[in-house]
Amino acid sequence: MKNYQPTDLIKFASRTGRWTVKKINNMPTLYTTNLGSYLRFKVSNAKKCQITVLPNQDSLSPSQVFAFRIDGGKWQRAQASLEKIDIPLDSILHTIEIMAAGNSDIDEVWQGNEGFAIKNIYLDNGAIMAAPQRPVVNFIGDSITAGCWVVGNHPAADYRPETNYAGICADLLNVDSVRIAYSAGGVLRPATGGVPTADVFLGKIDNQTLWTPNHPDLNVINLGVNDRRFPLTQFIAAFDLFIQQVKLTFPHAPLAIMIPFSQTFASAIRTIATKHNCSIIETKTWHHSFTDGLHPDQAGAITEGKMLAQALQPLLSQFSVQ
Repeated sequence: MKNYQPTDLIKFASRTGRWTVKKINNMPTLYTTNLGSYLRFKVSNAKKCQITVLPNQDSLSPSQVFAFRIDGGKWQRAQASLEKIDIPLDSILHTIEIMAAGNSDIDEVWQGNEGFAIKNIYLDNGAIMAAPQRPVVNFIGDSITAGCWVVGNHPAADYRPETNYAGICADLLNVDSVRIAYSAGGVLRPATGGVPTADVFLGKIDNQTLWTPNHPDLNVINLGVNDRRFPLTQFIAAFDLFIQQVKLTFPHAPLAIMIPFSQTFASAIRTIATKHNCSIIETKTWHHSFTDGLHPDQAGAITEGKMLAQALQPLLSQFSVQ
């Protein structure tokens, strides 16, 4: 039997999410504030894999949720309030993924340490190994990219970062993905949970934890809809600066800019993308369907994920795994 601690897990976790090792209640945890952050690893010779998590949501929030799957199969979901997530295995080699998959807008992720926390992973036998590396895509955005409100209007329970448009797209492209997205956030509007605007959250996991930028093969931005109540001139200035910041942060990665599904600020975004030699992903004809007029439902997310994968494939073909 073996217990893998956060310091063991961080070695491969940082490839597939904005994870850090952080003490919560005086206990080291593998910690993230991002829905869609996940672990991907191989397990051999084990019949039982048990993941111990910390129920770390706000006292007024529903339980956080984690999702897991085996060998790219159907995702299953488990409430963090159960504290232990058991994954039955059969001793042969398997690929396991576990994702931060549900929280609430009132979880104080930025200043209150109310993000997702994994204590350890236990195997009854065998060993954990890093999964083979795949190309890396960063998805930068808001609640739509984070995976909120996909199957209904219940926080946490109805979130689906694992099968929202970014999750579907990453699966179709067979890439590792990193989600840099917070509910309600924009280049001018702060996000929920105390999270600041995109120019600040790009480089930090929370107010006291810097994020060391990764080395993606591609960056994808889907921002703007939450800034719709700000004047156009203000949005243009802030969005232009943010695009410059992303290009400086990831100097070797191409940047694809999506027109928001709502087509908010579409003309301005096209102009800025062209100015900075970024690919423009047009989304108007993608047959969207929504839970609330703004957030894609599951059918819409599947369609959008397929369309985005088709658009991004040519941008990835020239890059090898790093």
